[in-house]
Amino acid sequence: MNIAAELAASQPAKNEAKTPSLTGGIQVTLTYQRDHITKVDVQNSRPFALTRLFVGKPTQRVLGMIPALFYICGMGQLIAALRAIESAAGITEQLHTRQARDALIYAESLREQVFSWVSHWAPQHKAKLSPVVDWFKQCRKQLGWCLVVGATAPSNEDNQATMQALLTQLHAVMQSFVTTPGGVAGELLDEQINQQLERLSTYELAAGAAQLALASTDELNAVLAELTSDTTPLFCQYPVVRHTPRETGSWARQQGSVTLTGLQGRICALYRELEQATTGFADIVGAANTAKVEPVMPKGCAIVETARGSLLHKVELNADNSVKSYQIIAPTEWNFHPEGSLKMMLEGAKLPWDEVTPMAEMLISLLDPCVPWQLELNHA
Repeated sequence: MNIAAELAASQPAKNEAKTPSLTGGIQVTLTYQRDHITKVDVQNSRPFALTRLFVGKPTQRVLGMIPALFYICGMGQLIAALRAIESAAGITEQLHTRQARDALIYAESLREQVFSWVSHWAPQHKAKLSPVVDWFKQCRKQLGWCLVVGATAPSNEDNQATMQALLTQLHAVMQSFVTTPGGVAGELLDEQINQQLERLSTYELAAGAAQLALASTDELNAVLAELTSDTTPLFCQYPVVRHTPRETGSWARQQGSVTLTGLQGRICALYRELEQATTGFADIVGAANTAKVEPVMPKGCAIVETARGSLLHKVELNADNSVKSYQIIAPTEWNFHPEGSLKMMLEGAKLPWDEVTPMAEMLISLLDPCVPWQLELNHA
């Protein structure tokens, strides 16, 4: 199953060979010999020239194109674009605007994480997805005012009342979904999936890539330096930090709070994020009452944290406010780098031939690409 395809089509997605021309896809080819995986080849056919469509166009036109081009994590993409364009134009994002945008990104991320959970790991709880989707729609309706350049809150008092009401609604939604606070994710898994997980966890996997930390000025500067070179398009497709792949997403965010490793640790990391949903949204609600200092981004740069990880937009404007250059690095490019986590974990892994497909499919689902994917196996 693939979240990106299912969200877009509202139909159960499968591991098919179809690669939509607009979204592209991930092709994973494994070579197996004797008793282990000898080679992992990861190919990304996403159309990275899409941002060239923005060059020369007015910023408002570009913002109007974003939702049509990016269905998955569309809210995160739009807000990253708004922030990058505002930064490039010298427009300061107001406190309540930032709060509302953060809330919308968080709401979208939660919707997609719940979708991932009930699609891959706990299909018996699919009915609980609808209240989360409805809550996201309510957030979009109540906070949509912030989705324009230079947005200003209608009223700070009204905005805070709206945020509190959304928090109350979320608490009720997640109370029925997360039934065992502090519990073990495996207790809520589908029985068949849990049995498969326990079986696959007996095979040793290598560690994945190190955590992406764009909040670090040093690491961010290393990435941005690559976006000013002649190899920028290639770098956006295969991003690294000082020639080393990184991983982003729930596993990277939760490593400090999850004691398990391997497949079980990664599933627990996703569940922990669901478990902490209300607390995380409460932090956003309370941000308007604190003197928190937000990190200063380089001009024209914006980073937002989506369900799948860190999303970066970098824009440069002409004097007439049209786009001179535009680059995007999405989480899928980090997590499905040809030398990244999937290759690092699977290549060399010893396991029976009939366990290769379920192991690979489980890892791909946990890394959660935002485009359709296909798995091919070769028995050498």
